[in-house]
Amino acid sequence: MKPVAIDVCCRKGGVTKGLQRAGFYVIGIDVEPQPGYPGDEFVQMDGLEVLRRFRDFCGVWGIDPTLVWQSWPCQFRNTATASNRARGLTDEHPDLLPLGRELSDRLGIPYVLEQPTSSVKGTIRSDLILCMDMFKGELPPPWVQKHRSFEFGHWPGPLPTQPEHPAGPVRGPSVHPFKPPAGHAGYVRGHRHNVVRRGAEAPYVAGYGKGGGKAKVWELRHAMGIDWMDDLFDLCEAIPPVFAEHIGRSFLNSLAAQGRLSGAAT
Repeated sequence: MKPVAIDVCCRKGGVTKGLQRAGFYVIGIDVEPQPGYPGDEFVQMDGLEVLRRFRDFCGVWGIDPTLVWQSWPCQFRNTATASNRARGLTDEHPDLLPLGRELSDRLGIPYVLEQPTSSVKGTIRSDLILCMDMFKGELPPPWVQKHRSFEFGHWPGPLPTQPEHPAGPVRGPSVHPFKPPAGHAGYVRGHRHNVVRRGAEAPYVAGYGKGGGKAKVWELRHAMGIDWMDDLFDLCEAIPPVFAEHIGRSFLNSLAAQGRLSGAAT
């Protein structure tokens, strides 16, 4: 039997697919139905309620999870939405992350908290920061500048390694955690900061919103390695599977090194 991971706020399964590739059996939890979810099982339920009654549910489901991944809504603490709030646009997304962390700590089970790097400082510890540039390899453009910070709780061994950020000529705010010569290979396509960029100087597409040169569905599918989603909003919200695969493999290798797993992901 594969080790079991719970993917809370799974949406269409970007994290789930990465954890499966790492070697997990993944059960997705989401308060909304998620047609086309690629995980091994899906349960429509409030994620906080699952954590509150975790042992009860695990008994009913007949599972003994080794990892709980949590991707709580990020809008409440995301500085990228500050301009919307300043214009009076209402943001009704609740701040669920602190309670999710508290409940997870009570359980004592290993967990991952994930948020955009644009979140308010102190939202989570940045135990690890991942960018798609670290994983794009020989993939041709268009690329996407997806950045995420991760906090790990009750981890069984050394934290996942921090990949080196590739060198590049463009250093935006998202690259500031990494020392030069870390940078992006070019600019993001479209109208940004009162400048319109296209062509070779703009090999990246914006993984959010519509219009103004923003990414098309096929471009995000290509850039993020996601071939089962066809909706632009789902793709914009998704975590690249390679992020979860990197973390999941590290986790399972730590268990294997301690003799708590028969085989490690390779």
